[in-house]
Amino acid sequence: MIHRLGMLIPSANIATEIDMNRVLPKNYQVHFARVKVGSVDEKGWREHDADVDYQTELLSGIEPKAIVVLQTAASFYGELDYEKSLIQRIERISGVPAYTTAYALGRAVKALNAKKVTLLSPYNHDLLIRGKAYFERNHGLDIVGADSFNMTDPDAINKLTPDPARKALAAHAKLKPDVMILAGGAYRIMDHMAEWEAEFGIPILTTNQAAAWACVQAVQGQEKINGYGTLLAHMPSMF
Repeated sequence: MIHRLGMLIPSANIATEIDMNRVLPKNYQVHFARVKVGSVDEKGWREHDADVDYQTELLSGIEPKAIVVLQTAASFYGELDYEKSLIQRIERISGVPAYTTAYALGRAVKALNAKKVTLLSPYNHDLLIRGKAYFERNHGLDIVGADSFNMTDPDAINKLTPDPARKALAAHAKLKPDVMILAGGAYRIMDHMAEWEAEFGIPILTTNQAAAWACVQAVQGQEKINGYGTLLAHMPSMF
């Protein structure tokens, strides 16, 4: 059976489409709409919020079974119930279920029977603090370590090599968390998940990995995906 899904991604993201097409089974067809995001900060969030309804309307034309919002940072700004209201807007416009990658990351930690986590991202310090508060408040996670590369330029994140992530994860591994979260859909590190998990002995969750998991979960799929980390290899239920 063909599963057709929609995904809203930031306009400068050049990693996610490649990752979804490589990682998901061939019967999953993910179609993308680009939402205006000029910077990974509050200004960029406001641009995203202003454009998301229109892009959702266009994406609805393919009649997807669900829509994934792949901009983890978008869940960290606004009022405390912003993420909930965003999902309601998208579902009202599209008529199908919607999920954010921030929500998927939080649910993935619980699906792996974990609670104590570290948080790493390319984002700036303000967004890191907001992300920490989001995961603690909305998902009850125990954030035992949090670091970022203090970046707001999407193009700079596109060019970021895997080396800074590996070094930061090595430091986080010493805190002995249950799971390490590496947020940032434009950061091209999917190919290193299995390698780094083997090195550190700890599951690692990334934005694009969580997005692929959400796609399978949205259609109640049973496919397990090897080579990209524990979450996709075990494919636990989101619900």
